[in-house]
Amino acid sequence: MSDFSERDRELLTKFGMTEKQVEGDVERMESETADHGITGPVHYGLHMIANRDDDPMVSVTIKMPASQLARVNAAAKRYHISRSEYMRRRLADA
Repeated sequence: MSDFSERDRELLTKFGMTEKQVEGDVERMESETADHGITGPVHYGLHMIANRDDDPMVSVTIKMPASQLARVNAAAKRYHISRSEYMRRRLADA
């Protein structure tokens, strides 16, 4: 069964594309390990912070409005990083 609507198929025909081409593009772009030249591989966790025994990591809990958290999540997704990594980067210069 196809995930494409009739409108999707019309647009694909208009631009000379097939469902198979689009599915291949989606798979390639959503891969978290492929270096396809658009977004690069995804790195999760504390990849930007060296593992330092003399300065251990600690957890911090903050409260914020749900709408603000949604914006943080969206921004982290755009940069292909975790929400925690995005917040660390934003707070690094604070």
